[in-house]
Amino acid sequence: MTPQHRILVFTDLDGCLLNKTDYSWADAGPTLHRLKRLEIPVVLSSSKTVAEMRRLQDEMELAEAPFISENGGAICWPAGMSSEEEQVTYQGQSRSEIADALDGLRSDFSFVTFRDMGVPGIMEATGLPADRASAAAERHTTEPLLWQDAEDRIEAFRAQIESHALTLTRGGRFWHVAGQTSKGEAMETVIAEYCKQQPGVTWTTLAIGDSPIDQSMLDRADEPIAIPAPDGTLHVELPTERGVAASVPGSAGWAETVTAVLDKLCATHHGIGAADETVS
Repeated sequence: MTPQHRILVFTDLDGCLLNKTDYSWADAGPTLHRLKRLEIPVVLSSSKTVAEMRRLQDEMELAEAPFISENGGAICWPAGMSSEEEQVTYQGQSRSEIADALDGLRSDFSFVTFRDMGVPGIMEATGLPADRASAAAERHTTEPLLWQDAEDRIEAFRAQIESHALTLTRGGRFWHVAGQTSKGEAMETVIAEYCKQQPGVTWTTLAIGDSPIDQSMLDRADEPIAIPAPDGTLHVELPTERGVAASVPGSAGWAETVTAVLDKLCATHHGIGAADETVS
């Protein structure tokens, strides 16, 4: 019998499930295996492109779940969920429309975009190898940029971005220009699809993030989790009545907090996953 109470996990990648320095998720491996054993879907949610995230999803053996790409600008659905074949749905404005708006602001502000950098520049800025930097350049609905102007001019830049019906959000390493989309809105779309696929099931949602671009996910989650920066500071806000912050950054902090929340939920709701588990 399908359990009446199940868990959905939504997680950012860089700085959370992936370490910022070496992009490793090894410390989170045992927790990911536990989630897989319990048949708890893990929905990756990142500024990364569809090409980048497909590779990571395969490496982590999470291909049965959808993933959210380009900060909510794209959702990739696995075969058999929203259609018989894998499907990608795009939301918000196109990258070309965003590029046109940014080109009109170059005389007033100093910044460099992914399109400006090209693959060599992305490699230098991120430390990614050539093949992964090439995948990072394959964008459809967002444009990351490095801000090269005075910090006190960012709000004037934001006002100009918003005048084009676009949004400006700070990620862990870059600023991101996008349409009227967010990780939180995409998260709601994914939750709605799971509710449609499994009527009668009550879903408890976890969301893990480390930067302001993740805030919309954390605000909507039943169990929000904050991962600190390498210096220990938090760049997201947790609701006063719920939420937990990791004591360490990266995949180790991810494993620490997800394990703690999962222990609590499994103890509270017997059979919360699609497979039973004895909680020690």
